[in-house]
Amino acid sequence: MTADETGQGRALPWSNESEQSVLGSLLQDNSALPVVAELITAAAFFDHIHRLVFGAIEALLSENKPADTITVFERLASQHTEPETGEPVVPLAYLHALSVSVPSASNARRYAEIVADKSSERDLIRCLDEAAVIGRDSGAPFADRMERITAALQHVEQLRKAPSTKRVPLMPLDSLRQAAEGVQWLVKRVVPSDSVGMLFGGSGTFKTYLALDLAMHVCHGLPWMGRKTKQGAVIYIAAEGGSGLWSRVLAWHRARGLDWKKAPLYVVPVAVDLNTDAWRVVDAAQMAGVTPALVVVDTLSQTYSGEENSANEMAGYLRVLGTRFRALWRCSVALLHHSGHAATERPRGSSAIRANIDWLLGLHRDENEMLATLSCIKQKDGEQFQDATFQLCAVSLGVDADGDPLTQLAARHLSRAEEVGQAMESEGKAGRGGNNRLILSLVQAHNGQPESALRKSFYEDCGADTADSRRQAYHRAKSWATKAGFLEVAEGTVIATKAGF
Repeated sequence: MTADETGQGRALPWSNESEQSVLGSLLQDNSALPVVAELITAAAFFDHIHRLVFGAIEALLSENKPADTITVFERLASQHTEPETGEPVVPLAYLHALSVSVPSASNARRYAEIVADKSSERDLIRCLDEAAVIGRDSGAPFADRMERITAALQHVEQLRKAPSTKRVPLMPLDSLRQAAEGVQWLVKRVVPSDSVGMLFGGSGTFKTYLALDLAMHVCHGLPWMGRKTKQGAVIYIAAEGGSGLWSRVLAWHRARGLDWKKAPLYVVPVAVDLNTDAWRVVDAAQMAGVTPALVVVDTLSQTYSGEENSANEMAGYLRVLGTRFRALWRCSVALLHHSGHAATERPRGSSAIRANIDWLLGLHRDENEMLATLSCIKQKDGEQFQDATFQLCAVSLGVDADGDPLTQLAARHLSRAEEVGQAMESEGKAGRGGNNRLILSLVQAHNGQPESALRKSFYEDCGADTADSRRQAYHRAKSWATKAGFLEVAEGTVIATKAGF
């Protein structure tokens, strides 16, 4: 279709392929409509046939009916026929061709973005043509003509920026129940699919190692933390240095005897301002034919150009991750961030972070120990899991060009209290110390005594500088020891449930 709608001998810009791809995606997967409808309505399509098809799909889904080639054809055939022949305006063969025009619906949002951009361009061209006519109207005062032209341009800008639809969904209880039961997990009860979440921790708490451990388990489809994992490709935005990631990937595979060549991991090895350039990551993935199950952003500070304490700017950044990555690929997005300077129990920056993400995990490490504790701070779609302990182990990677040994760390989850205890004992023999080991030794000495005595001894020996840091250190160590099965506090009395070290 190349109809001239400008009256100036010019064809308006449009993309037949993108319009067909949007409709093909919707016919393949009706659940893509909410993503598409955030950007366009039927009016955004240039081709009249495409407008009719989109309208029919919307109408069927609004009635809780499936929208496939047959149902859409029947709906259109009952409403739109050729006046002379009585034949359907939209042939069944064309609908079938639309349904197979794309390999999957995973890129529906990107197709809709192109359709929306072309629609905005057409609106702008029409506005400029109208402005030229107004400008030549010498019978009207100059100020009035300027006001009319300015108003027309502002209207185009409002159309471009405003949401394409104002529909508010109304779900009956049965639909709400089905939606709740339909929650999908990337890692069961830990990381939901189709979500944006965060892993935060202080410097040196092994955030990258743990994020990489998660990513590798997803790549290979292995259970993580003993929980079922959905296998898929992973895009890792290594904004703090991509070259150093290779040795960690190799060490992880060496530690498990797995072939790194079989891992569908794709690395962005440079810092990217995701506020403005997230689309570049999307384009690179689409050119490579990659539809990820997980996107890791390492870290927030290297991919965010706004003010961390600004609620509006931070919420906007998280929306970009949600629309550009999560909604497009129906994937999980794991954002790495630092803990607060004064409050290590929450991520640094605006409170909008917690309000605008689906899950929040905190990582803590006792000083000098190669052990880290993962805690669930928020889980929107499920119960919070118990603290998990990870150990960082050195893996030999051979020797360098000078013959010196090369080693790298790899994370592994300690699934049983016995494993945790053995790791703690090994740490102690290596001359390292930490608050987890400290509380285990104190539990034995205070078995049967009031918890206040245990707390006082811990405060005296933990070496923390301030009252708040001592309190937080005790809380973390006690929580870890309790969930690992070493300690119970019954009616204020300390009970050592296992032998200490």
